[in-house]
Amino acid sequence: MISFLIRHKKIILIITLAFFLGSIVYLGADAYRRGSFGTVAATVGSKDITNRQLYRITDDYARNLRNQGTDVDETVLSVLRQEVLAMLISEEILNQSAQNAGLAVADYEVAYDIQSSPFFNQNGQFNKAAYEAAVKRAAGMTPAEFEEQFRRGKLSDRFRGVLYSHFKLTPAEIKQAYKVQHGNLKNFEANKKDFAAQLLDTKMETAQKAFFDQFNENVDIKTFLQD
Repeated sequence: MISFLIRHKKIILIITLAFFLGSIVYLGADAYRRGSFGTVAATVGSKDITNRQLYRITDDYARNLRNQGTDVDETVLSVLRQEVLAMLISEEILNQSAQNAGLAVADYEVAYDIQSSPFFNQNGQFNKAAYEAAVKRAAGMTPAEFEEQFRRGKLSDRFRGVLYSHFKLTPAEIKQAYKVQHGNLKNFEANKKDFAAQLLDTKMETAQKAFFDQFNENVDIKTFLQD
């Protein structure tokens, strides 16, 4: 269940305004009392992923799970932390790959998304003071730090879109895959839409894994997660 929630929730990996709003009350009270935020959880090439990042995001997922009625004990937290770290590593890989490919997210794109968000608007107008206070209260970030996180999330999504755009399914491929999986074409037309969507998801996941494996052959990735 944890893997499903992480895989289908827009995070960072990565940080969306919806995630940010949901973390405002919870994070400010506890996250920065942890003692090891100065240490590194992982490295992707020369880029560090800090425990500060890792625990902040893990705490938000844990809060959401608790709100859904899930008991989050230390064992669950340990698993959750590992999966969040995997997400952060994936985002960093996508960001580095996007930069190498010449992709970027312009300042005006970040500004537009933030200023047009209802989370930071009062009476239909962007409120800079409310925005800065919310950023600080949520995660102890400066606006510049938050905007950089937001930019990274958009950049990783942009590169993922480019990566996935190369993978399309032909009608013949869908039909053949259905026949192989079911042994015949019974109910193919009725099930074709859902089957094609699942097949495309599988194809893109396989493609992304192959891409990550290739990236790891050229860039050193290390983890230092401790519980």
